[in-house]
Amino acid sequence: MTRNGVNIFLEPNSPNKQKYLSGEFDKALEKMKKGYQENAKIQPKASAPLITQVLILDVCSGKYGGCEYINDNQTETAYDHDGVPFQVNTGVVGYGGHSYDRAKFAGNEAIQLDSEGVDLDGDNIVDGFIDYWDISKPKNTNGTFEFTATSINNAAVSKSTSIYIK
Repeated sequence: MTRNGVNIFLEPNSPNKQKYLSGEFDKALEKMKKGYQENAKIQPKASAPLITQVLILDVCSGKYGGCEYINDNQTETAYDHDGVPFQVNTGVVGYGGHSYDRAKFAGNEAIQLDSEGVDLDGDNIVDGFIDYWDISKPKNTNGTFEFTATSINNAAVSKSTSIYIK
């Protein structure tokens, strides 16, 4: 599927298909594409490019009533979050994604719901991944969400980011 000039590679039964079609993730895709373009000049041409950037794209919760888009350099959410669903969506520019990524919320392991490849420059090659994390268990209403991605072809290359969720 293509949205906002970015190709998204979804599993046939992806629960996020309608969200992409409706434009819910447009800001997140723009943020990932911008990060890719800023780092494309330093990335070697290889089958599995190293991770150059990790992003917290948005925090979604029942209490907020949707997803709060997270700006660059934002250190905490602007709104209170809790309820069902309670998830964080992250982006990885480069090849990490899926089982190479880890997340914690308030010191507890987050549960990875899905990981989808994205083509950020229109060449039909995956340039990064969007990961979806369930942070509803154990029950926490606030705390620090920490995300770390490790490159699949060089475990010494990792990037991390975090945000305090109110």
